[in-house]
Amino acid sequence: MLSACGPSFTAATELDGDMRKVVFAITLGLVCPGCFSREAPEVAAAVSPVNSEVEVARLVRTLDISTHLQDSARAHAARQIARGLPPKTALEQWIAEQRDRGAVIRCKSEIPPTAECIART
Repeated sequence: MLSACGPSFTAATELDGDMRKVVFAITLGLVCPGCFSREAPEVAAAVSPVNSEVEVARLVRTLDISTHLQDSARAHAARQIARGLPPKTALEQWIAEQRDRGAVIRCKSEIPPTAECIART
């Protein structure tokens, strides 16, 4: 509403409330610029060391290999993860190396075809 002297008091307070929201949004955007990023997060940053160990253990359990080869796979994966590789990639490398040496590495028979098993790659 407009009066003879300018906007009424209610219009001024409504504007003031809207301005506060705008100022808050701008301040939030300046203080926290990465919070609203539309880019996909990096995969390597999403996997913590503890989660990497759990992921390696989960993937190794799907393989039909001896205890000795399981230990070898875990050790190889730990070295590669320390270098920055994701657990799945590290184990895929290990499987390729073992197959190059003549080892037969396959999924356990109880693993359904729809489940993830890196020996199928």
